[in-house]
Amino acid sequence: MNNLCTISLISTAEAALRKLKKAEIPVFDCRKQGAEFIFSVKDKDTEKVFAIFSKPCYNVKVTRKSRKGKFLGFMKNRVGLIVGALMFVTLAFAANTYVLKIEVSGSGKYLEPEVRRIVLDEGAGEFKPFSSLNMSVATGRILSLPQVTFCNIEKRGSVLIVDVQVDGEHDKTADLQPLYSDRNGVVKNIVAVCGTPVVSAGDTVKRGDALICPYAVAGDKTVDCIAAGYAELECQGSWEYFSYTEDEESLKNAYASLLLEDDEIISRSHTVKPTDGGVLYVLDFTYLHKLSINLS
Repeated sequence: MNNLCTISLISTAEAALRKLKKAEIPVFDCRKQGAEFIFSVKDKDTEKVFAIFSKPCYNVKVTRKSRKGKFLGFMKNRVGLIVGALMFVTLAFAANTYVLKIEVSGSGKYLEPEVRRIVLDEGAGEFKPFSSLNMSVATGRILSLPQVTFCNIEKRGSVLIVDVQVDGEHDKTADLQPLYSDRNGVVKNIVAVCGTPVVSAGDTVKRGDALICPYAVAGDKTVDCIAAGYAELECQGSWEYFSYTEDEESLKNAYASLLLEDDEIISRSHTVKPTDGGVLYVLDFTYLHKLSINLS
């Protein structure tokens, strides 16, 4: 029986069996081998046997451990190895569960600062579980970046890899120019999809001032990226319109002559000045001008 412990002692079989019977210890597989009496007992009775035959003359010893005893002995002798194995398994599991590094690859690598910001906003991060990332939302936000045509987010081991591909026209070089104001005005709204806005709503700007610069702040570092976004400026304008007569129809035509392309007129007023051959309508107006970079 493999679940028994085999014991050998120097004694006659009769004397040994009397002692074992008196202690109510069941014995199995009894046999004589020279001066030795060999028998088996259950693991729980092993200590009792050694207590009964504690005198040196019996020379008692275990010749074969039970299957359970062998296993416990194996575990005891290799506790360091087992602990190390458990630690390895734990670390391997953690490495496969947690993100230890974030990499941005592909032709859109120049968008890395903004891509990293998006995945961090959506729950990813070093030493955070991969499951905390809202992958669908992060993918959608990255696809909305300028010129991005493809995005794939996957985890390889402990590395979160974000593959970003852009339109072929932009995959070799990226325009790292800022968005400059093309006229004087007051900033009403500014939105940076990539890069960093350097003005705020309410600021007065002049022609040539930078509005969005091609860099991003990641932690305590400043890294280059493209400037992408738009700004809306409230600007002032003036226009003169000549008419032979001063009447409602002439005024209507004067206002209709204000062709500002995509700009939106917010307010307007006029004065009329006599001039040779007719009148001159002087139109003063306020309009909203929108300018953008890298949003096509």
